[in-house]
Amino acid sequence: MLYQKILRPLLFKLDPENAHELATRSLQLLNHSKVGLNLLKRFTENNGSAVDVFGLQFPNCVGQAAGLDKNALFPAVSQALGFGHVEVGTVTPNAQPGNDRPRLFRYPDHQALINRMGFNNDGVDALATRTENSFPKTSRKIPLGINLGKGKETPIENALSDYCYGLTKVSEIADYVTINISSPNTPELRKLHQFEFLDPLLSGIRSHRTALKKIIHGKSPPCLLKISPDESFRSLEYLTLKAIEHGFDGIIACNTSVNRNFLSHSNNLPEGGISGKPIGNRSIEVIQFIAKLTDFKFPIIGSGGVHDYDTAAKVLNAGASLLQIYTSFIYKGPLWPKALAKQISKIQDWI
Repeated sequence: MLYQKILRPLLFKLDPENAHELATRSLQLLNHSKVGLNLLKRFTENNGSAVDVFGLQFPNCVGQAAGLDKNALFPAVSQALGFGHVEVGTVTPNAQPGNDRPRLFRYPDHQALINRMGFNNDGVDALATRTENSFPKTSRKIPLGINLGKGKETPIENALSDYCYGLTKVSEIADYVTINISSPNTPELRKLHQFEFLDPLLSGIRSHRTALKKIIHGKSPPCLLKISPDESFRSLEYLTLKAIEHGFDGIIACNTSVNRNFLSHSNNLPEGGISGKPIGNRSIEVIQFIAKLTDFKFPIIGSGGVHDYDTAAKVLNAGASLLQIYTSFIYKGPLWPKALAKQISKIQDWI
């Protein structure tokens, strides 16, 4: 109630990205405060039912989607807020500023956002060092995923080298890794969904993971593929089967959408990807299609449009093992992960 009635109205008076940066700096300070984290845990942690997926145990099925904490500045806070896992990034081989501002837009009537951030981040080396120092595996109680992307200036033909560099840097510190080929805000990135690029990319990643196993004591973290909601069902079938063929451990469905029909005033919208409530039904359709295609045997993390208990239940009923939130966290506030996880634990018909 405090967030909804006081804090959110104040934050929403600010430019969206300025508000995000203010919140990020505050959470980063809290991330380094043992007293603050311990106090926060007393109100938020240990809610929901544990889930075992791709060899990892998640204390609950509600995760923090990539994009909220691009540079791993506050994963301990996310853990304390009751998230069952946190995914940081998207991170690229080198630091990059992203696209020009303004690049983040709110649509409160739709509980939606549009962003065209463009993978603004500190680079994978900085993220890896920060994670090792502030959120090492030995101190985590939840899995940490690291989301990898292609650099803006990297030609599409050389995308594999960017992902392999990222995999090398994070494989020993990540609990799982996500290969992001689906952001609409990096030039040509979504071309990686196409046959001529997808098969060699996934094949190359598989070979690199095999080589890494010899370096990191025979283990390689689970590797997921994050896909676009804007693909046809024929394309989704191809993507899924290729991911399985090349040894991927699961799929994240989905990223943001460029389909302007999801918002009613679609003629005056800025460029970028739509997230939040409007894309919820499409995300559920994609999850359901992939789950049925794979006889519910290929793990799916449902991401996109989870804005209340009902949509969370639908995502899980559609075939997702876990879900992730981002936009609803912005609209509902820091107690939302705990409340959602607790409510989901009471739902029995999706198991």
